[in-house]
This record gives sequence, structure tokens and C-alpha cells, in this order.
Amino acid sequence: MELRSILRTSVGLAASLALLLFFASPVMKAQTADSEDISKLLTEAENHAVLAVDDAATLESYTRSSASWQIHSDKVVQIVEHINALGKVNKQLNDLSPQGSPWQQKAISQIDSLLRDTAAQLSATINHLRDNQSRIHQQPYIDYAHGNYERASRTAQMISDFVEYDKAKSKVDALEEKLQLSDAEKADKS
Repeated sequence: MELRSILRTSVGLAASLALLLFFASPVMKAQTADSEDISKLLTEAENHAVLAVDDAATLESYTRSSASWQIHSDKVVQIVEHINALGKVNKQLNDLSPQGSPWQQKAISQIDSLLRDTAAQLSATINHLRDNQSRIHQQPYIDYAHGNYERASRTAQMISDFVEYDKAKSKVDALEEKLQLSDAEKADKS
């Protein structure tokens, strides 16, 4: 007798939970929709990151030339400007993160982490250049310049990948809406 009672209660709870999840899913979906503002900021971040990579590649190429430390310094300043601009966009992204969808929140977190690493590498390069102006063609500085390029490239590539994902996802969402595919129709086709 107790077993039947437990089974009925369990079945009842499972049915209630299923109904709750069924009716709550549109609400949950609405709360996790992609943020258009975040999408725009990701594109802006991509632009700054690409410029930083270009300048970091140029800086790295200077290590194989007879460029003076002043030319290196000027290029580092340009990289700093792009990273600072990217940092401002990153702050805006972090401020908007709670409004973003789960993938956008993950993107913001990953970008933030890589950007901090990139900024730390750039700071180390600045300090090394300041203290070793006559040694810009020696291995330690070459390693710093290469490290800037590597980190800036990783950051730019990750941002670019998220921007491409966003575009593809938006296109799929627009097509689903255009074709008026409901969740039930999509499930039937799976």
C-alpha cells in the first residue's frame, strides 16, 4: 500500500514538473534572448582587436629590422591605444552581460580573460622597452614583441569567431521566424 502511494506521488510530482517546465520554457527563452547591443559591441571589439593585431605584427617585424627604439615605442603606443579602446568596449560588454544570452555571457567572460592577459603582456613589453632601449634586437625583447602578437591574435580570433557565430545564429533565427517554424515543428523534424 505504501509503495502505491509513493508511486502515485512520484508520478504526480513528475507530471507537475513537466507541466511547469513546458509552460516556463517560453519565459526562459525570452529571458535568454541574444542582446542586440552586445552583438554590436562584439563587432566593435573585433575592429579594435584586428587593428591591435596589425600593429603587433608590425612591431614584431621591427625586431628583424634596424628600426630604432623610438619607432618601436611609437608602435607600442599604437597597440596600447587599440587595447585601451578594446578595454572600454570590454567594460561595456561586462556591464551588459546580465542582459545577454548564455553564449554571449560566455563570450564576454572569455574575451575579458584574454584581454587581461594581452594587457599584461603589453605592460611587460613597455617596461622592458623602457629599461632596455638599446637591446631591442636581442632575444628577450623579441620574445616580448612576439608575445604581444600571439596574445593579440588569439584575442582577435576569439572575438571574430564569436561575431561569426552571432551572425550565423541570427541568420538561423531569422529563417526560423520567416518560415514560421514552431518549436513543435522543429521537434517533429528532428
